[in-house]
Amino acid sequence: MHTMSLHTPDDQWYMDTDATSHTVASQGNLSSYFPISNSNQKVNVGSGHGIPIHGTGHTQITTSHHPLNLNNVLHAPKIIKNLISVRRLTTDNNVSVSFDPFGFTVSDFQTGITLLRCDSRGDLYPVTNPPSFSGLTSSLGHPGVSILNSLRKNKFIYCEPFNSFVCDSCVLGKQVKLPFSNSQTTTLMSFDILHSDLWTSPILSSASHKYYVLFLDDFTNFLWTFPISRKSHVFETFKSLVQLIHTQFLQKVKSFQCDNGGEYNNELFQQYCTDHGLVFRFSCPHTSSQNGKAERKIRTINNMIRTMLAHSSVPPSFSHHALHMATYLLNIIPCKTLQNQSPTQLLYHRDPPYTHL
Repeated sequence: MHTMSLHTPDDQWYMDTDATSHTVASQGNLSSYFPISNSNQKVNVGSGHGIPIHGTGHTQITTSHHPLNLNNVLHAPKIIKNLISVRRLTTDNNVSVSFDPFGFTVSDFQTGITLLRCDSRGDLYPVTNPPSFSGLTSSLGHPGVSILNSLRKNKFIYCEPFNSFVCDSCVLGKQVKLPFSNSQTTTLMSFDILHSDLWTSPILSSASHKYYVLFLDDFTNFLWTFPISRKSHVFETFKSLVQLIHTQFLQKVKSFQCDNGGEYNNELFQQYCTDHGLVFRFSCPHTSSQNGKAERKIRTINNMIRTMLAHSSVPPSFSHHALHMATYLLNIIPCKTLQNQSPTQLLYHRDPPYTHL
């Protein structure tokens, strides 16, 4: 209704959550154009009127990272405002749009990176060019928004007020290390690689357990956890597990992946691996990311432990009981990385039961 009451068309694009399609008044705003021979097709507007559609086309909106595609834009010359369908924009570009009293932000849906920020002071949400503060912030050493606004208010610098500004250089400058590349290691059978890590609990359990050690099969994601009272018990626990694997599955552990902790990096472990032809794979010192599979599984287990203890109103000293339950559940729950199969299905070749839960 508001757009129909206006009389002067403009080239500005406006975000519209109610529009089912992008609509433009001038075909000159489109990079490609396809006329429609059937003039009976119309766009219905809020007043109930129908505006004839003359054709369709495509165009793009430039952002700081990659352009946003506006596909199948309807060319309706009598429409007053060029409208962007929020629904079409998000689905075609895999982005999210967040509105606030000062404007809106378009972000990449998977990474959360801000692609476009547009400020708005009127009744509508126009797509505007971001303020060109990059030169100003660079000259001042890239200060924050509040500092720039303070300098502007005291008339030390002259620029338009703004509420937010994403500086790509600041994002890169605050990164203290490069991201790790994805692992290229693949396994073809169970126990090709056995991952392990040790967790130190901040609270002593009611059974006097201060730690638990985790063993994770790389191929099946099957998990074993053992609460222990001393770090020195890790080696004996590992030997018992290797013997269990040999007896129950008639297989041997081929490689053992762990960090540089003293519970692993010692003479007993080294000699055992040498005697049994087992490859010892240490992560680099102070580089927990190289033991990421075990580290991430510990995070998952601890989240489940805290959730179950909180839900059942059980004190944290009973965490060793929750640990056993969390381990059991993780082994029978379908896993997305295993194409929605459970570790139990892959290791034991049978479906786990659920009714007893």
